[in-house]
Amino acid sequence: MQRRDYIIKWLLYVLVALLFVLVQVFVLVRIRVWGVHPFVFPAMVAILAALESPHESAIFALAFGVVLDLTVPGVIPCFYTVSFIVIFIVSRLLSTRVLSWPFFCCMLCGTLSIVCADLLNMLFLKAYVSFSLKTALLLTGKELLLTMPLLPLLYLPVYRIRRIFRPD
Repeated sequence: MQRRDYIIKWLLYVLVALLFVLVQVFVLVRIRVWGVHPFVFPAMVAILAALESPHESAIFALAFGVVLDLTVPGVIPCFYTVSFIVIFIVSRLLSTRVLSWPFFCCMLCGTLSIVCADLLNMLFLKAYVSFSLKTALLLTGKELLLTMPLLPLLYLPVYRIRRIFRPD
């Protein structure tokens, strides 16, 4: 792949990520069902990690985490950066060792990314406040049920960009 194509591909990935950040910030936070709203940031990292090369997706996970840490409040400083690196590692392991079908792999990685981000959130939050683990897991399940139908919408543009710029 030429350098120009590489730049265009990642510019398109950044635009798709920006689109979903805007959808999350302006639309999805207003959709409240069972007291929670869908959360697509971890799934975006997981889907890109499952479809792209390890180096490129690691840089995306790190950069996306840093940008979110600077703009969106988290439980601790650098929460998104840490959780996205963990999600990247889990997604890469699943995509290279377990599942080879892109769609099913991305759906599994997206689902596990939400669970992983919520578990890390609980782990870091437990240091500051006490809460019922049962309640936290119930909230994770609700968030997962609300976010799972959105995973194909995250997958489609990323897969389309990958297909356009796939090196032969």
